[in-house]
Parts: sequence; C-alpha cells; structure tokens
Amino acid sequence: MVRRDLLLAAVREAGRISRAELGRRTGMARMTVTGLVTELLAAGLLAEQEAAADGGRAGRPARSLTLGPAAGGVVGALVTTDGVRVAAADLTGAVRAERHDPDTGLDTLAALIAECEAEAGGRTWATVAGFATAPTADPQQYLGRRIIVRTVAELSLLGEVGYGVATGQSDVCYLRIGTGIDCGLLLGGVLHHGATGAAGQIGHVQMDEIGPFCRCGHRGCLETIASTPAVLAAVETPYGGAVAGRPRITAARAVALARHDAAAERVLADAGRMIGRVVADLANTINPGLVVLDGPLVEPDGPIVTAVRETVQRYAQPEVAASTGILVGTLGSRAGLLGALFAGLRATPAGRGSRTLARSVVSPVSLASPEPAPSAPATSVAAPMVAAPMVAVPVVTVSPGERERAVRREILVEALRESGPTARSDLVKATLLPRPAVYELLAGLVHDGIAERCAPAETRAGRPSPYFRLATSSALRTGIEIGGSGVRVIVADGAGQVRYSGFMPSVLSGDARPLMRAAAGFVLDLLREHGDRPGPDTRFAVSVPAPVHPVTGRFGERSVLPMFSGYSPGDDIAAVLGRPVQVINNGHLAALAETRRGAALGARDVLYLSADQYAGAGLITGGRLHPGAIGYAGEVGHLNVREVGPFCICGRRGCLTPFLSPAYFAALHDRLPGDGPPTEERLLALAAAGDRPVQRALLDAGRLIGRTATPLVTVFNPAVVVVGGRFTEPGTFVVDGVRESLLRHCSPAAAAALTVVPATLGRDAEALGAIESLS
Repeated sequence: MVRRDLLLAAVREAGRISRAELGRRTGMARMTVTGLVTELLAAGLLAEQEAAADGGRAGRPARSLTLGPAAGGVVGALVTTDGVRVAAADLTGAVRAERHDPDTGLDTLAALIAECEAEAGGRTWATVAGFATAPTADPQQYLGRRIIVRTVAELSLLGEVGYGVATGQSDVCYLRIGTGIDCGLLLGGVLHHGATGAAGQIGHVQMDEIGPFCRCGHRGCLETIASTPAVLAAVETPYGGAVAGRPRITAARAVALARHDAAAERVLADAGRMIGRVVADLANTINPGLVVLDGPLVEPDGPIVTAVRETVQRYAQPEVAASTGILVGTLGSRAGLLGALFAGLRATPAGRGSRTLARSVVSPVSLASPEPAPSAPATSVAAPMVAAPMVAVPVVTVSPGERERAVRREILVEALRESGPTARSDLVKATLLPRPAVYELLAGLVHDGIAERCAPAETRAGRPSPYFRLATSSALRTGIEIGGSGVRVIVADGAGQVRYSGFMPSVLSGDARPLMRAAAGFVLDLLREHGDRPGPDTRFAVSVPAPVHPVTGRFGERSVLPMFSGYSPGDDIAAVLGRPVQVINNGHLAALAETRRGAALGARDVLYLSADQYAGAGLITGGRLHPGAIGYAGEVGHLNVREVGPFCICGRRGCLTPFLSPAYFAALHDRLPGDGPPTEERLLALAAAGDRPVQRALLDAGRLIGRTATPLVTVFNPAVVVVGGRFTEPGTFVVDGVRESLLRHCSPAAAAALTVVPATLGRDAEALGAIESLS
C-alpha cells in the first residue's frame, strides 16, 4: 500500500510519465514498478497511452502512464447562509463537477455530494466539509461516511494558502469579516484547531466590558462592533432604511459610499481600527508572517485594510509590524471550496506519497536542488480550479535501489517515532513493508545508531518478537539559561536525566556579548569539575530573555533590549565551547519544559505565562514549540494595557510590563520602614510573610495579566495555561488572578475546558526546556 501511494503520487505530480522515469522518480526496482503498474492498470487507477515519437529523444519512444478513470478524486463542500456548494475534483485538482443549492440542510448536502460523485466517477478518497455554524446533527453519522469537518474560516485559509495570496507561507492568520468575524490559523505550516476545536474565535474577543450583548453571552465582543451587520447598521442611520422609503444599505453600497463620503469612510475605518487592535495583539503573541483579510466590506487599500495596517504599526512591536504582511484575500467566495478540495487532496494516498517522497533524502550531496513548485494558477469565479502540486519532488541522482531503501527507511523511522518501543512484527503490520525488508532495515538502523533493541513493552504468548525504539544517545545534553540574575546550567544524559547543575551570579550590562562568552566558560568549568568535557556528540542549547529568529538564530536588529540586538549569540558561545549551539527565547523553552516535564505534562496545546517584572509567554501547539514567523511569539509583556500608561522599556506607553515593575508597587513599600528603592525581592518577601495588601496586589497583578492575555487565549484555545515566574513564589495569588480573568473574559468556548495551573519546575524551567529542545 505504501509503494502504491508513492507510485500514484509520482504519476499525479508528473501528469504523464514513462515506466523508466517512474522507477527513477520513486527509487523502486524495475520489476517492482512493473508489478505495481500492472496491478494498478487492471484496477483502472492508471491508464497507459501508446508511444508517440516527438523528436525530443533518440531511440524507441516509451509508452506513458497517466491517472486512470478509476483513480477517483476528492469532494469538497461548504455550508453557509448562502446555501450548500459542493465540488468534486480528480487527483490532479481539476474540478469535474460542481453543484449549488440555496437550502442548507444535511439532506441537500448528501444529495449534492452524490450527484457530484456520480458525474466525476471513480473512487472518492476524501470528503471535506466546512460549516459556517455547527450542524444540527453529526455529519458523519447522518451521511454514513467519513467526513473531515472544518470551519469555513479554516478552509478559506487553506484555499488562500494553496491557491491564493498566502501561497508558500507557513504562519498565516486569516480573518473573514462577515456576519461574524472568524479566524483561521496556520502555525508552522499546520492548521491549528485548538484544544477543543474552538481556535480562531476572534469575533468573541471582548473589547468593551459594558458594550452590547453578543450572541455568545458576553458584552462588547469584537463582532458587535466591527462585523458586517454592525458596520452596516452604523452606516444605515444617515443613508439607509432607518428612514422610510430609502433602500437598505448593502455591503457593496457601503464600500462605494466610503470612497467619497467622509462619514461612511470613518465608520469603516473605525471597524478596521477595532480589528487592528486585536490583530496587533496576535502579531505580538502568535507572530504570523501574514494576515489575510477577507469579507464583503474588505477591498485592497480600502478604509478597513488601511486602518488595520495603521493600527498594527502603532501597537505591534516595530520589528513585528515591519515583518507582518497584511493583504486582502484574492479568492473571494470560492476560497472555502478551494480550501476543502486542497485539504481533501492532501488526505489522498497521492498526497501522503508526495510528503513521503519529499522527506526521504539520502544525503545532501546525493540530490540535486529541488525543482521549484509551479505557482498556483489564479482562480476566479469563472475559471476552473486546478490544484498546484503538493510538493516538488527532488531530482534523484542515486540508484533506484538506494532510493527505495531511503524511502522505506524513512517510513520505518517515522513509525518508531510515533509508536515508541514496538515489536518487530508490529512494525511489519504498521508499515506494510515486506518482512525481510523490515528485518534488514532495522539491522541497518541499529548499526547506524538510529534505533536500538529494548525490553518488551508488554508480555505476549508465544515466541516473542524483539522490540525496537529510536536510540537514546549517551552523549551529554546541556541546557544554559542566561537571565537577569545570572547563568544557570543543567547537564543531562542522553535520556534527559539530570546529572548535575550550577549557577553563576551576574549582572546584565549594556553589552551582553561578554556575558555570553563568560557563560560558555562557566559551562566548560562545570563540565571539567565533574570529569566531563565537550565531545563531538555533546549538544548545547541556550535560553535568552529576548526574541531569536527561528531560522537565523540572530537577535532582531530592533530588539527591545539593546544588549540583545543585531547579532547571533550562538556564534559567541560556540566560539568558546567549540561545538554548535542552539539559542531559543526563554519563554518558549519554559513552555516546552512544563509541557514535557511539568504542570502541563501530556497536553498538546499549552500557553505558558511568566508572571514577574518582565512578563513573557511561550506557546506549544500540537505538542510543538511555536516561535512565530520571526521568533516574537509570546511577547505578552508588550501588549497595550492603557493608552496613557507609564513608559515601557520598549519606548511606548501603556505596555503590560511597567504595571508589573517594582516601581509600580512603590506605595506598598513606602508604608513600611526600610531603606532603598522598591525591589522585586522585597515585594515577594512581604507576600511570603503574610502581608495582606501585598498579597492582594499580586492577585490584582494576576488579574491584569489574565485580562491582557485574553485575546490570545480566545484565539489560540489552549487546553492548559501554566503560570510561572517569580510572582508565583509566595503562593497562588497571581495564578488565582489569572484564572479569574481568563474565565471571566475569554470566549465561553475557550473558557469551557480551560485549566489554569501554577508551574512546577520553578527557576529550572528554562534550562530544562533547553535540554528538551535537543531531543
């Protein structure tokens, strides 16, 4: 089955291909290709055309293979207030049938799917449906088939990524401003659904605690201010149906009025500013590389788009604002249907085979540079929808046998990574590879140190099959935290078990590069003290209190802290250690540690909040660390709390960070005897000693942190919010405040299954996260 998937993928991407070229493309032996092609031709999944000389090559022309009539395709469906729209496409993405009905019932959906399948013919590999509102019954049970269900916003996002303005992007936020305001998130190239499937509810971010009631039960949600009905109602007062005899205002008329009428332009611009405030918060915390705006009121360079851009420029950090593109969707009402077909194609055997081919690289010197994928065709209402290839297949310069071995090896490694310790017989069943091939590949993986024999995970009757798992390296893993109070180092073995640790006090100055080198020297001293030294397999990761670009490893040129700006910290540290170094932001690593070892163990969507005078955050999505497009994800300390608040170290007024500084708690210090300026240490000591006013102040600080993080939690939809940082040391006051605010102000869907817990790893979290990042 795996080899059939690979073969179908190669034929689909090539369109027309000879058997010889098929063998070169997939890496399979000639006899294997011949047998599989014969089988697929008999089943009608492939078709073979007679040879025709074209003068392009000497010798006897070869017959060519194409997808056959029974190759089938996918079905995409969209259920909105405009009715049900269904399309069927073949495996190349070309639409073979399309239907529309204004009725929105599931019976209509089932009938249109059946009609499109009958017209397109062949097997339906995947059915994807998007619903603007929750269906009245389970679509899978009602229709009696497996259906991938997504929101319309998620499918519209995939449509823009596959065929529209977001092609090639991996961190995208898509907003559709319609009856409500919905959002789709693509994080690290993966569609983010949230812990309970409620991610993207940007329309239910609370903007005004005493505003009008929203359909979710809260007051003052964004959609009560900036959705299409709210905007049209505001424009309608002087121009529309509020006066007898005048026609009702439509979205098209409102956009036309805004081009020449100041009042209508101000109404649309105000909606854009409200949306822009939330988008700026997401830019600072989720850090997408691109924001796509769509909807009937949205036009390129119109009032809404212009206002969103201006607001993001004002409220997002300078480097974030400069790197965040804000564009208008190009696919219009067909974006969702295109996205449904795009998602369906990725779920087919050909799509799975394409991803396997793309991953299976023998060595960097063995493959030529990948051919660039053709750009997706522009799609209009009248144009057919033709899918771009899922991935570009590398040009192989190794033998077919080596290529097939690389593909099989990749499949086996993926199976071990997903399953953990697994019996050899179970690996044969899971991968569907020949038994002798699995035996040989496992022997090779063990020889190369990639896999190892291990104890059985369970006792079985009969002759035991040996168990294997991915190998655990015996090399040391070292986590280094560089912070405001000093350098903390934790050294672990290959399995992640802590062996020893150390701490070196230090003070940050205007130039942090000497501290980087001093930290590396401290690491070497600590290793020598325990009889170790960096070897070729020793690995190092460093936590730093500033955003780090996830690709280049450099600090931003305009970072908030000047001592962490414009250079690569890994270079300075690696020069002393003599080994490569991985550098990641401290909030991201604390989130990773709490997910792998601490309070959020087992959760896959986690938000970590650092509650102290330098507030920060880290995001885990689907079990993966999310750094953001340029490494700025989690910068909650620079979300705007108050327009005319105190100055922040970033140079703007009203960020969250100044409200958590020791100076902001000065009144609590002044009422007690003592010398010197207020400090974080004294504040925490008073709280630990039972000082009720200080404890109330920490509770209030937690409420402020929670209220500020509400837009992020509503849109990101984590299962667990872990609250760490120094403010948690005297007790749970800050945690209780965060929990209170989140449960009160988040959307009901996001708050329903939300758990807010204190961190458990304390000051070791960042260094432990650095160790986890090396696994």
